[in-house]
Parts: sequence; C-alpha cells; structure tokens
Amino acid sequence: MKEFKIPTKSINMCKTRIQKTRSAVRIEGTVTSFFENKTGLQQGDPLSSILFNLALQKVIQSIKMVHSGIMIGKEQLNVLAYADDIALIGINEI
Repeated sequence: MKEFKIPTKSINMCKTRIQKTRSAVRIEGTVTSFFENKTGLQQGDPLSSILFNLALQKVIQSIKMVHSGIMIGKEQLNVLAYADDIALIGINEI
C-alpha cells in the first residue's frame, strides 16, 4: 500500500479492520459463540474489493515486465484484466 502512496493512517485503519474481527456461525437457527478471526476480512466488507485490486495491480505490473504474449497492432499484450477477471497470455514451452 505504501508503494501506491496510500497515507499511513489509512494503512493502519485497514490493518485494524483485518486484525480485530470476530465472527459467529449460525447453524440451523442457533448462533455459536463469537471467535476471533486470525486473517482476512469479514464477508461483504467493502474493503475487500479495494485490497484485492491493489494486490492484483502489483501482480499485473510485475507480469508486464515479462516479454511474452501477443501483438495486437503495435501493442504487446501479456495480461488482460478487468474487475476480478484476468487472462494471462504466454508461450507454451512444452
């Protein structure tokens, strides 16, 4: 997150959201006692898509450094990404 110049305060808030969560499970209408989540976000957390996109952006940047893929016009493509879909284009060396 620091690489994307996200303010330290926002990074710390994200860490708190990830580290300080508790959950319970409903089984046939009965709710269990709460337990602490060790990693990850709660289901439906609005931060999940933002953090996913930040992580994916880092992966896409590193993939673009590899010289493989296809030429479309004058543009070399080795990764196509939109929202949570990604297609990687490479050379099959079998």
